[in-house]
Amino acid sequence: MVNKEKAELEQKRQQLVKNQNEYQVQLSRLEEELLNALQEADAATILDNTPLIEKLDETKITSNIIEEKQKEAVETQIIIAKEREVFRPVAAEGSMLYFLCIALCVLSHMYQYSLESFKNFFFKAMDETEEQGPGRILALREKIRYVIFQWVSRGLFVAHKIIFLTLVTFRLMQKGVISVEFEQRDMDFLLNCIPKTGEPNPIEDWLPNNNWNLVQRLIELDRFTTFSNNMVSDAPTRFKDWFNSLNPETENLPLEWKALKDFPFQKLLVLRCLRPDRISIALVNFIRKVLPHGDSFADMDATNPFSFILEDTFNAVQSDPSIPIFFVLSKGSDPTADVIAFGERLGFSEANKKYFQISLGAEMEE
Repeated sequence: MVNKEKAELEQKRQQLVKNQNEYQVQLSRLEEELLNALQEADAATILDNTPLIEKLDETKITSNIIEEKQKEAVETQIIIAKEREVFRPVAAEGSMLYFLCIALCVLSHMYQYSLESFKNFFFKAMDETEEQGPGRILALREKIRYVIFQWVSRGLFVAHKIIFLTLVTFRLMQKGVISVEFEQRDMDFLLNCIPKTGEPNPIEDWLPNNNWNLVQRLIELDRFTTFSNNMVSDAPTRFKDWFNSLNPETENLPLEWKALKDFPFQKLLVLRCLRPDRISIALVNFIRKVLPHGDSFADMDATNPFSFILEDTFNAVQSDPSIPIFFVLSKGSDPTADVIAFGERLGFSEANKKYFQISLGAEMEE
């Protein structure tokens, strides 16, 4: 990455490494020549051996020069290392995104991403980042994040897009890139909440037992120790009204729990227990607020026609005969007309249609 962003800096570093190696070789050669000269010299006349004395002086002078150059090289390397370190956050986020991409095969075996493809889009995003100066590092991170997400999301089923977006957001939270107050226990609860059975449900007339069991697990978290008591004893009617609301994710909770409006991640935990049917919508709303330019990620290609997505994808991947674009079709979809129209705009017509083929496989249900 530094080789692309600061080519002169990387070249200087590589030259320093090369010079250091050459200095070591030169010193070793001088030492070897000096030892050979001493071994061959006559001990009786060694003090009158002018060539040997000159060799000693030459070796000492050269050794001192090399030593000074090595000191300068070490100082220069420290400066270069500091300048290179500026780009570490960009590289770290790129690495994080790549490993999230290759982990998507857990959702579907067809989600396979090569490092070479990832690098193409990574460097493409760098080329498209116009910001210079102190703000360039942040601009690089945001641009790379968007370009990579767009590339990946266009190849995902709709149901998996929200999963990938959530993974990206949560990982950025864990790394402190996004400032959201949460504890790791909160994250573990949201992702892997296991109901706690055995406690009778006193409000089963409106709250299903499974939700009650989730609440019993929720109150094990320090922040929520009084939550179930408030539901049962303090304001059961108000909690019931919230539970039955059409959009509970946008409604304030009763009692002091209304303060969760300022702690959106913790409110997700409540929704996870009481209204899991709204958790996907709540997650999207949460991401819109906390992720920089969250609306662009949440609404990715939502209003763009297929013809626009096709042309943009073609240009983005720089498709050619060795880099094809595959369409996984859902029932009822048919991109043939748009693909043919786009091909004609590229100059493919009846005269050279043998170079432009459309192969439609069996339709796949999402």
